[in-house]
Amino acid sequence: MAQVKKLDFSGITLFCGIDVPKKNWRVNVQDGEFELEDFSQNADVALLYKHLSRKYPAADFRICYEAGFSGFSAQRWLTEKGINCLVVNAADVATSNKEKRQKNDKIDARKLCEHLQTKKAKSVYIPELQWEHSRSLIRARGRIVSNQTRCKNRIWQLLHFSGLTLPLGYEAGQYWSKNFIQQLESLDCGDSETLKTTLKLYIRDYQQTRDLLLAATRAIRKLCKEPAYEKQITLLRSVPGIGEINAAIILMELQDIHRFKHFDQLCSYVGLIPDTSDSGETRISKGITKRSNQYLRAALVESSWSVIRKDPALLIKYKHYCRRMNKNKAIIRIAKHVLSRINYVLKNQKEYVTNIVV
Repeated sequence: MAQVKKLDFSGITLFCGIDVPKKNWRVNVQDGEFELEDFSQNADVALLYKHLSRKYPAADFRICYEAGFSGFSAQRWLTEKGINCLVVNAADVATSNKEKRQKNDKIDARKLCEHLQTKKAKSVYIPELQWEHSRSLIRARGRIVSNQTRCKNRIWQLLHFSGLTLPLGYEAGQYWSKNFIQQLESLDCGDSETLKTTLKLYIRDYQQTRDLLLAATRAIRKLCKEPAYEKQITLLRSVPGIGEINAAIILMELQDIHRFKHFDQLCSYVGLIPDTSDSGETRISKGITKRSNQYLRAALVESSWSVIRKDPALLIKYKHYCRRMNKNKAIIRIAKHVLSRINYVLKNQKEYVTNIVV
């Protein structure tokens, strides 16, 4: 009987790019010289691991997929199995004009596999599971705030479209108190019961959203008192103008401040740098970059409007900036100063001292 030798890929590195839609994954496998296979499978990381281990036993696998819908669960599972898995930013994967016009899962998987073989392939930050869940709560509250704003806008639109006027003594944009809601419910809609019902439905939608926002806010305040976060929240709140909710948003989005070796890297992550287009002697600034952490940048800008009212040093800087630019651009500069203070208090574990110009 002929002796059968077992396959052994020891010492061979195989690269695997995965396009990860909801139902079916597209997998591309290469060895740095050849494309070995390209196939589709169910969205199951254990199934992929079983296939690769059976077909290429003892190989050194390097795997990557794009950050987004699928999260980090596959990366964590593969890492536990001892496999090097990267989760990359889709914007960092080089794409030709032809690939943009003929986009499909097969091309995307092949691009990821080829990107993985370059020295430019870097993973996004993978948060610890506890921090990821805490960040999910923070972002859920942000979405509820947006929904509440939409509910208000629907009510305003209905009032204007139907020719209804605001209750006497109230103005658009003010705080919606319990008394104001009651006044809205009692508005005279003429003889139209249908319009009255529509208004009440919109108001009920707003009230339910507000109740959800209250529940989310209470959950975040409780989260801030947990031992893992309490000290960091206290440090952030030492910066004048940063409240508990914004401190929680900033902390959960930044997470480990030490992953940013330089302040410029932190500014780039937040999105407080300009988009530029330089060619030869031509230099064009396109304003603030669109590539940002939108949750973190919004929280910083919101806090900056409060900071300039409470920190004299930053108020002076704001007035100085306003001499040569409009207020919205000036507050972006102030947000960068606030970020510098945040970077300092978190890295040095020291509370911020007011009236010190940095």
